[in-house]
Amino acid sequence: MSDSWKSKARYAPVFRHLRLGSKEYWVMDPKLAQMRAARHVKKGLNLLHNEATDEEKIEGCEELLLATDFGCAEAPFLLALHILSYPEDSILPNQDFLTLLRLAAERANGRAAYRLATSYAQMNHFPAIELLCKAHFTCLPKQDSVRLAEYYFALAIAAGEDDAANELILAYAYGRGLIPKSLAKFQRLCEAMVKKNKQSVMIGYGAWLCGMTVTGGALLPEAVDVPKNTAQGLEYLLMASRGAKLNLAQLALKLILVAQSKGAFGSGSLQKLQHCLFQEAKEKHQLLALYFAWYATPVRMRREMPAFISDEPLSALQQLVVPNEELAIKWLDLALFGTNAVMSEVAKLLVPNLINEETTEDQVVKLFRV
Repeated sequence: MSDSWKSKARYAPVFRHLRLGSKEYWVMDPKLAQMRAARHVKKGLNLLHNEATDEEKIEGCEELLLATDFGCAEAPFLLALHILSYPEDSILPNQDFLTLLRLAAERANGRAAYRLATSYAQMNHFPAIELLCKAHFTCLPKQDSVRLAEYYFALAIAAGEDDAANELILAYAYGRGLIPKSLAKFQRLCEAMVKKNKQSVMIGYGAWLCGMTVTGGALLPEAVDVPKNTAQGLEYLLMASRGAKLNLAQLALKLILVAQSKGAFGSGSLQKLQHCLFQEAKEKHQLLALYFAWYATPVRMRREMPAFISDEPLSALQQLVVPNEELAIKWLDLALFGTNAVMSEVAKLLVPNLINEETTEDQVVKLFRV
């Protein structure tokens, strides 16, 4: 950016004059305010280091207060943390702590909203906050504390704070702090998170609908009683197995196999599951295609086992495929040329298993699509 542009931005007024009919207003330019706020936050953080003098701390807090005035969400959160770090020797009064934390939460700071939510719910995740504001939290009626906890949980979840979503799901499932169990709220929140493509929630809720926990064990007796729906559970686990995080995708596939071994899918479930998973792999489920390619490769042709398979073998998938070189090439072909570049790279590790002195020219041409 040019120096002249920088000068214009530096001296441009943050507030613009706006006239509507006979009335006049001053309206903040959000983009310019955001730029100014970022500058004050950076300067404030440089001053509030561990060995800062009292003068530097005062100046640093003033910089963060200026950023707060410009509408910044991070600055009031940092000021609240400063008070929490020095409750006996803070530049700002302790009674400003909740005000600043609420301000940050209302401005979509997920970390601030999460801290408020768990503190109102008295979950003891942030004991320093609950201690500093003990008089406030303990004087509220329980229903008000629960209402405020759920309100700030909602803000944290909307801001993308995954810990908040997971914590509230557990609260509705088992009861946590002041938040009681609730089947309706549990299901509603899980469904909302699934719609947002939260892979971990797909796994947890899918497993729950299949009558088990994410470890494959039985549900705890104190948990909320969720009606079984194995068809829906399988759908959610399959969705999770197509997700971006490999370890979670593998866990989802593992839970599908565990559910099948427990008879969750009814009589003839192995054949039904085989048809379902084959169809998934053919429709560009590269991870499944990779597993099928490995297990379809005759043992005599297998070389070093890829790390992702040794980490999570999913050996039950061997029941679904017959070792056959031609089939292995077909599955590997699907894995190599899918849309997930990471899976495509992993698939290349299996190519040497299927190319040797006995491999025909037609097979090589087909495998590499040349």
